Amino acid sequence: MKKVLSLIVALIMVLGLGQALAQEQPLVGISVPYNPTGWVAAVEWSARTTAERLGLNFMMSVAENENEQANQIDLMIDQGCEYIVLMPHNDTLEASAQKIKDAGIVLIDFDRTLGTTEPDYYLAGDNYEIGCLGARYIGEKLGGTGKVVITTIPSYGAIFQERVDGCVDTLAAEFPEIEIVGEYAADNAAAETGLALMADILTANPEIDGVYSCDDELSLGMLQAMREAGRVGGDNGVKVMTGCGGWQQWMQTMDEYKDEIWLSTQTYAPYMMADCIELAYGLINGETYEARVIIPPACLDYTNYQQWLDDNFITSEAPF
Repeated sequence: MKKVLSLIVALIMVLGLGQALAQEQPLVGISVPYNPTGWVAAVEWSARTTAERLGLNFMMSVAENENEQANQIDLMIDQGCEYIVLMPHNDTLEASAQKIKDAGIVLIDFDRTLGTTEPDYYLAGDNYEIGCLGARYIGEKLGGTGKVVITTIPSYGAIFQERVDGCVDTLAAEFPEIEIVGEYAADNAAAETGLALMADILTANPEIDGVYSCDDELSLGMLQAMREAGRVGGDNGVKVMTGCGGWQQWMQTMDEYKDEIWLSTQTYAPYMMADCIELAYGLINGETYEARVIIPPACLDYTNYQQWLDDNFITSEAPF
């Protein structure tokens, strides 16, 4: 019994020491948008689990909108954070990012830009190249000719415009016989939004061969609209559609439709948010890093997505 008590006391002391050491470290703030599912949810999960694994002294906030995120950033500044890892809702967080800089706090920005405010460190995927890869996928599957529509989500910030720009530029340069018959904006990435948007697009365009989409979840809803309208594959249907994000449900859908339509996703993994948390940890421990890291994307369809999942250690247990 005495041995058991001694072990319990020792364990309590170790846990207490671990907590004390963590609290002695600089405070790291982590601010991300709220999303119950999808790519952003995987970002949040990756940030939290990595911070816990590294034993960081951190506070984390999840914001439903830009104003809430701005208020949470103010709190992090007031609480004395020395480092803030930020995934902004969009460019409207520019003023809050500048507050971080003005307070002398190291700002590590993930994925989305901050207007004219320059973070100390920036880690993101190559969104322009994502558009280029999607355009090449469409162009090759259509044999260099056909009619294409483009869909995007302007409210998600400049990175989505970068994707569109990459697509438009590549189609013009490499597939001049492909005609872009329209560009359409969605309010958000929900599948329900994609369903309604694509229903309108199909009504307005009796002939569509390909669809460039900036988001996997949006694409899933658009695919449903195409299916309900009888315009998936065949002589009169859409023959190729992209997505973006690397969503496992979208990848499974590629398998389901592989005999009817070419579906793809262009992506960099949401789990690279872990790199930002590890960067903060490294800075605390005296490491040095490049100020800007841009991760090249991959183009995936049913022929190669499983290998990509395996290479990135992403299993069915992951939230995206």
